[in-house]
Amino acid sequence: MSISNIKVLNKISDFKVTIIKTGIFVSLAAYWGIILVGTFITFN
Repeated sequence: MSISNIKVLNKISDFKVTIIKTGIFVSLAAYWGIILVGTFITFN
C-alpha cells in the first residue's frame, strides 16, 4: 500500500471514532435530559 492510501485509511478511522464519541455524548445527553425533564414535570 502506498503512503497516500494509509493516510486515507487513518483519516477514515479517525472520522469513525469521532462519530462514535459524538453519538455516545448525544445519547447520554438525551438520556439525562429526559430524566431531568421527567423529574421536573413530576414535582410540578
